[in-house]
Amino acid sequence: MTDTLLDVVDRLTIEHPYRANIEGRPRWVRRDPLIRLLRDAIASTLTGGNGLAASTSKVPFDADALEQYDTLETLILTELRTISDKVPHLTPEQNLRTWYTAFMVTADETDIERWSAVWGVWEKRIEAKITAPIILELINPTTKQPYPCPQCEFGWFEKVLNSGLTGKGGRWYDKEKRVTLTATYRPDGQGGLEQSAVECGCCAWRATGSAGVRGFAWELDNPKIDMDTIA
Repeated sequence: MTDTLLDVVDRLTIEHPYRANIEGRPRWVRRDPLIRLLRDAIASTLTGGNGLAASTSKVPFDADALEQYDTLETLILTELRTISDKVPHLTPEQNLRTWYTAFMVTADETDIERWSAVWGVWEKRIEAKITAPIILELINPTTKQPYPCPQCEFGWFEKVLNSGLTGKGGRWYDKEKRVTLTATYRPDGQGGLEQSAVECGCCAWRATGSAGVRGFAWELDNPKIDMDTIA
């Protein structure tokens, strides 16, 4: 079933049903408006990809979320003032709903199709912003060993988590052994392969986008044969 313009506007502006993955099982829940979630992300994103607070950061907000929010708020206000002389509300959620009501009075099919695409793009942008990507370690299911990086050829590396002075002129290191290659991706509805990447934590080699990830997957399925081992 194709979403209507109202469907998109509703998800941006009011609480709506959302299919979430809870404890490995899909469930329908109620979720806050996406614009509100983007606004909340401005002040709440003080964590890294591992969920740990970045206490050393001097930036008390997510600059990217702030830029996206300001751009969206300006767009909504501009379009509202174009078709209505009503005094704007305090939040972009309210202003977008007011815009929708005024817009639908005179909109034709072409107008509706155009703005469904515009707000649909914003819906996907916010979804990508507020939804953490899935990160998988790349392990060979047959050997149970990590796939080697195509550049540095390592399967494991040691990540330095912390370090400090020993008091005896040396340093101590807190290290963790990790798989070199990881795949970061989002579900198809949130960018799919175009928002995916495979990267090496050891040498920083990286394959991105649909072409890069598909090319890497092909190389895994079709490994090069070392002719010296055959001779």
